[in-house]
Amino acid sequence: MVFRLEYPNTVENLTADSTDLLKFSFKIENSERPHQAMVVFQSQDEFQDEIMVAASVRSSGKGRFELNFAKADRKFKYGTRKYSMTFLLGGFTIDEPFKYTLGEIEVQAPTVNPATRPSRVEYKSQPEIHHQFRPDQKLINKAISGAFTLLVLTPFAALFIIWSQLGIKFEPLKSLVRKPLDLVAAIVFFASLIGIEYVFYSYWTHVTLFPVLRYLSVLSLVAIVSGRSVLTLVQARRLQRTAGSAKKQS
Repeated sequence: MVFRLEYPNTVENLTADSTDLLKFSFKIENSERPHQAMVVFQSQDEFQDEIMVAASVRSSGKGRFELNFAKADRKFKYGTRKYSMTFLLGGFTIDEPFKYTLGEIEVQAPTVNPATRPSRVEYKSQPEIHHQFRPDQKLINKAISGAFTLLVLTPFAALFIIWSQLGIKFEPLKSLVRKPLDLVAAIVFFASLIGIEYVFYSYWTHVTLFPVLRYLSVLSLVAIVSGRSVLTLVQARRLQRTAGSAKKQS
């Protein structure tokens, strides 16, 4: 069966079965050439199934469409149904796609191995989800925590006691007192170290990561500059002491 259509005419009383082949040729007489064409089949029942089949189109405006119902979409086999056929054309320079309703076609269900429509999915509200947060972690008793803190500080206390018994003298500190600039460098160096330790303590207790990185970048630079001066002074004093010992032995 052959039909010849001119826009906007439609085709009527068109039927097909599972063994038929539907062919459709067209020609676009327009300066704007389309780049994509398709035919949309929509079932005229409660399901409103849509089946899109691409059509080939050339730069000359000629194109063709071919549909083998035996190898077509499975939805065509869900019983005998009527479908509306809509021809769509689109392109890169076309703002609104061209739409042409070709008519209706009745596709009969196959007599052998008919397809079974899957059960219709019904969407409904589900029971409300109540999120439960994990309970807060139990902390160690303050008395136990304090006891272990004192236990950690015990070696430092023992170290200072042993130093006092041995009579250790901090002679480099005396030499620093004689030179104000070196004394300032030493104070800045030890203060920067204390500041770094305090930043670590703050990060452990209440400060977030990014402020900690900002503070550490400044304190580390101060510690490097002032520490270099202090270590240079200590090295010079050590070399001076070594030279004095060598003179006494000679």
